[in-house]
Amino acid sequence: MWEPVMGKLTVLSAKNAKAGRHGDSRGLYLLVKETGARSWMLRVQVDGRRRDMDWDR
Repeated sequence: MWEPVMGKLTVLSAKNAKAGRHGDSRGLYLLVKETGARSWMLRVQVDGRRRDMDWDR
């Protein structure tokens, strides 16, 4: 059964995150590019295959 989980990232830590992939919880990642651009990615498994869904601002 699914239970809500508090994310590991705070507003301040997301704002100050360096370039790279920063996991929040349950497959949610904040992606930070070298340029400072930020986007979110959700990693899920569908029919035994990994799928990444991205959201850009």
